[in-house]
Amino acid sequence: MTFYGIDYLQNQHGINEYVRFFVIIGLCVVFVAFFVLYLRHRLKTKYRDLGIIALLLVALVFGGGYTQYRQSETASAKATQMVGFVTHVARERHVPVRDVLVNSKYLNQNVIVKIGDKFYTVTLNTDYTAYKLTETHMLTDVKEER
Repeated sequence: MTFYGIDYLQNQHGINEYVRFFVIIGLCVVFVAFFVLYLRHRLKTKYRDLGIIALLLVALVFGGGYTQYRQSETASAKATQMVGFVTHVARERHVPVRDVLVNSKYLNQNVIVKIGDKFYTVTLNTDYTAYKLTETHMLTDVKEER
């Protein structure tokens, strides 16, 4: 079972969004270049065709990217909830935030929290505003991602 630290939870989203952003910007630059070439050489329709292909690629990547962006925003909001939860547990237990590990990236029922060498199961109320930690014991090996 893998446990995640506060640093991992705060930085888990990022590289994919940057790559997607640079791909979209690159395709837009290619589209503008082909459009300028078409305006310069109106008799050569290959630039117009290449510009249309680049525009369609921009639309395709942007459409797929927007859907993934919305999903990423939702996941990021859930991860932010988990970061707040880990911070609150550390404050309540009077331990450093780095010593609190969780087995899920998102806050939900039955998350297992590792504080030092002890493990706790989290029980949340229906609107996720209160929780109860119950000591539990692990049967499997523990892997940590900090």
